[in-house]
Amino acid sequence: MGYKLITTPETEKDIDQAVKWYVNTHKQTAKRFIAELRDVQKYIYKNPKKIAVKYNNIHVAFLKKFPYGIHYTFNDNMITIVALFHTSENPQKWNKR
Repeated sequence: MGYKLITTPETEKDIDQAVKWYVNTHKQTAKRFIAELRDVQKYIYKNPKKIAVKYNNIHVAFLKKFPYGIHYTFNDNMITIVALFHTSENPQKWNKR
């Protein structure tokens, strides 16, 4: 089944902040972060049901080499990425958005 994948504006800000941090730290690390982020997004797109629900109908797919989780919801035809959070952050903060 084909899904439409959307990313909220807040999530775009999360991604921008993470990328900027890695760019300021080490540009090659930033490139690896972006590549892994894309890989996990592709996995979510192909397999949205394989990731367990963590809280409030939110699924969390963790990056393997970076301390981030992609938080998303999905229904019959749409996947919505609602947040990209560092694992040290409280995932419940997305509710405040």
